[in-house]
Amino acid sequence: MFWNRKSGDIAGTTDGSRAATGRQIKIWIYGLAAMLIVLSTASLTFIAHLAWSEADRRSLEGDKLRFTTALKQYQKLIALDQIGLAQWDETFTALQHPLNRDFIEDLLVTDLWEQFDLERTFIVNADGSLIAQAIEDNTLFPTETTAADPIIKHLADRTRESFDARTRQASTGLADWYLPQSVLLDVSNSAYAIIDGQPALLVAVPVLPDEGRVNWTENNPAVLINAVYFDNEFLAELNEALNYRDFQFFAGEPASRHPTNHLVWAADGSVLGYFRWDHEKPGLHIWFMALPLIVLITAIIAVVAFAIAAKISRLSTSLEESERKNHHFANHDALTGLPNRHHFSDRLAFSIDNLPDKGFALFACDLDRFKPINDTFGHEVGDKVLCRVAERFQSHFGNDDVVCRIGGDEFIVLMTKYSNLDELEDRANKLRTEMSAPIEIGNGETVQIGVSVGIATAPECGTNDKDLIRTADMALYRAKENGRNVVEFAVPRYLKKTDGDNLAGFRVQSGK
Repeated sequence: MFWNRKSGDIAGTTDGSRAATGRQIKIWIYGLAAMLIVLSTASLTFIAHLAWSEADRRSLEGDKLRFTTALKQYQKLIALDQIGLAQWDETFTALQHPLNRDFIEDLLVTDLWEQFDLERTFIVNADGSLIAQAIEDNTLFPTETTAADPIIKHLADRTRESFDARTRQASTGLADWYLPQSVLLDVSNSAYAIIDGQPALLVAVPVLPDEGRVNWTENNPAVLINAVYFDNEFLAELNEALNYRDFQFFAGEPASRHPTNHLVWAADGSVLGYFRWDHEKPGLHIWFMALPLIVLITAIIAVVAFAIAAKISRLSTSLEESERKNHHFANHDALTGLPNRHHFSDRLAFSIDNLPDKGFALFACDLDRFKPINDTFGHEVGDKVLCRVAERFQSHFGNDDVVCRIGGDEFIVLMTKYSNLDELEDRANKLRTEMSAPIEIGNGETVQIGVSVGIATAPECGTNDKDLIRTADMALYRAKENGRNVVEFAVPRYLKKTDGDNLAGFRVQSGK
């Protein structure tokens, strides 16, 4: 048996069986091709989804790590501010018996407030009693020995324990208790608590002389503790390095789960509150980048599969190459130099991301009376006309707008800025006028064309590319049906459909 080129049957069989066999082969080939396309598309989409999810997960982990690091850094900055005053002979001496209240009130507390914005201060003695406390620069000295609040005392004890542990390890060549400033940062301790009815961060450092020559053998220093409230100023300072969107702190346990909920635990193990922010989701951007690639790969697979099927069905090699080229994505149209569909899809996706804050409009355009030019004068003249049309499109629309040739005599325009529908109508009518001007084709001859325009606005007509392009196309179809060289607006997507799948619309102006 052999394949008959003319009939498409297999020689040596009856007419019926040959036809049946030919149909079966086509069904199997196209069925396998379709299955290959579906499986490859599903696989690529699944891989893209995994990449999307993994990118979001890693971004969230990175955000959490950055936040934890920033919070620790903020605590260290507070400790550095404290150490500048706490590791000082004058401060150390002022806290010895008898207390130098003037120094504590006029210098220590005032500097903590005025220079470092530390509005809440506690000074705890070695025995756990409260030496003094202050709100801003208002200092209160207890009239009798008063034990510090348990949370304050616990933090002071932890700080002294850290100090004692580090002095045993240190070998400075000076006094046994002396530690350089860099080591004191590690000795500092922090905690979270409710202070004066507000959630706050507490940071504690020991009060020490600033030189190792002081004769001090107790090694049991007083502790300076400052509280920073979780107010708007604190959040703004903490977020300077993070630059997180909608960065907030909420008191109490979270009412709902959220990926960025960062719990803050009090010393007693209870939840003091939680930080929350709107974290970056790069997966969506990866999806938008992967989607054209998925379409491209799927298209290539489709071209290869159906090219093989088409070859078995005796389609020409030239048609194979044509189909391959039809699915080829590049940044610009080779003939006119305008952006092509691939480039346009990226710009449209970018504009959709800015909805609803920044609306835009789509002009779906189709040239009128172009085919007779091709038929009469040939494709070379037709190409010249298309290039001239492209120049008129570019001169008519602004630099912020995107003019795209999507095939043949079809163009689509993304107009990124407009005030109202009247402006769109005026722009479309001026476009019709410009397009109707004669085009020189050589030898003193000219041709004239027209343009039919369908306009869809976002977000009124949709918030995704499919809805917007579909409504603009339907408006263009109505313009063609209404006599060509007409401008039609698409009906916003919230209106009902009428006449089957055709959306009801209204004609703006006819140029017949």
